[in-house]
Amino acid sequence: MLATGSHFRVLGRVEWTVDGCPRAIGRRRERLLLGLLLLEMGRPLPMDRLIDLLSDEDERPRSRTDLYVDVCRLRASLRRGGCDGSVRLSRSGSTYTLTGDPQLVDLHRFTQLVNRAQQSNEPREVSRLASSALAEWRGALLEDVASERTRRGIGAAFDELLISAQLLRVAAEFKLRNYWSLAAELARLTEEYPEHEMLLAFRAATLYECGRRADALRVLSSARAQMTARLGLDLSRELQDLRQAILRDGPVDLRIFRGGALGAAM
Repeated sequence: MLATGSHFRVLGRVEWTVDGCPRAIGRRRERLLLGLLLLEMGRPLPMDRLIDLLSDEDERPRSRTDLYVDVCRLRASLRRGGCDGSVRLSRSGSTYTLTGDPQLVDLHRFTQLVNRAQQSNEPREVSRLASSALAEWRGALLEDVASERTRRGIGAAFDELLISAQLLRVAAEFKLRNYWSLAAELARLTEEYPEHEMLLAFRAATLYECGRRADALRVLSSARAQMTARLGLDLSRELQDLRQAILRDGPVDLRIFRGGALGAAM
């Protein structure tokens, strides 16, 4: 359980609560500034980098004077909201740093839980940790304050970590033979990531293990048709081997798909 005091969210809307009560942060630029500083909690951010990230495509280029104004307004919002000293915004030379416990921020809790899941050797623990991580992900990074350009610039690595967390949970649940509950989850994930071969493999294998052989083959055939239409490509060798195993009613072995993100969950 998280301790009382200040807590912050940057996954989805940028939010700040004190003892569970929401606090106003100010205008969009101050919320974006806070979000950017929270992403790098404890690490100095150069002013020029902040200015670049705060300058949207449809706004005039910002200056250091603009940044000083945004920082002053953010400090005032934190002060009015009753910031308890658990976080501090300081300047050193041409950098700004927000110091505090990273566990106060949902993104850092998410990252730590995924890292712990990757290091675990026990499928139940992997599933528990990955599920806890995914519960922190309530929306795209800074989705209510950042431009598409800014999100592309800072969010790609976190989007990859989200997929890693999903794969970790799927692999662990598959190993635990929780096929029926996993089938519905994989239907949603493969719709969201239609060209992700590991998710396709897990979906086909899960349907096969549920006794739904025809549905498993249909998933692979549909994926092949889509890949051919969009990219002019056939299924990967691994997916073709999985299809042949299902056609033969033989055992399926997904270890050939194992990557670093899956750790020992497979």
